[in-house]
Amino acid sequence: MKNKIQTAVITCGGYATRRLPITKAIPKEMLPIGNFPAIHFILEELENAGIKNVLILLGRGREALMNYLDVNFELDEHLRAKNKRTPTNFFKDLNIFYRRVPMPRGAADCVSFAREFVGRRKFILAFCDDIYFDANPTAELIADFNENGKQAITATEILGEKIKNYGVIKWRAENEIEVINEKPKKAESQFIAGGRYLLGDKVFARIEAYRKLCESWNREICLTDILNDIAEEEGLRGVQTAATRIDVGS
Repeated sequence: MKNKIQTAVITCGGYATRRLPITKAIPKEMLPIGNFPAIHFILEELENAGIKNVLILLGRGREALMNYLDVNFELDEHLRAKNKRTPTNFFKDLNIFYRRVPMPRGAADCVSFAREFVGRRKFILAFCDDIYFDANPTAELIADFNENGKQAITATEILGEKIKNYGVIKWRAENEIEVINEKPKKAESQFIAGGRYLLGDKVFARIEAYRKLCESWNREICLTDILNDIAEEEGLRGVQTAATRIDVGS
């Protein structure tokens, strides 16, 4: 079956205060995992899942990310002269775009800047905190959508007390989400919202509706609130991933 989902958005905003002081100089998505920055693995995941067009939403101080993904002709020539084959140009099958965003008031506010790019398409939303190995959560979401036709999120299993630091899923039925509870005192499952989402374009209208409320409440626009509305009104699936997760944001 042809992959109908070919658009993705990656959020790279915020101050990453949980990883200070290093993130004052190095964006968290550029923190190294082996010889590669974290963002490399996210883009690799998207490319391997059949994504073609990626918008990266950038906060301040993300020049290193753009330099990493840009062509460096001088470096390439130097490596050729030294007869070295170290790869420097990646993701030739991806069309990568950037949009600078002001300091967002929450993740949902950041996502709102992708509205024109997404248009009326379904899209993958990836948070730069969450890196996956051993399986491809984006491909899992797309496969689930092709079978069930519903919006979905990656459900990642977390064992122990650390689960209370995340948005914990309460199940309505198998793979059907009733509600996501942010940092609950008591976890109602061992699964969290794992930083990968397959959403429709109507999410942007929901963000704008919450923007007006949150301005009156003087708080951030919470993506979890929007996901819970989707779960109640349209249905939201939780795709339990076989992948191993690394959280570079904490």
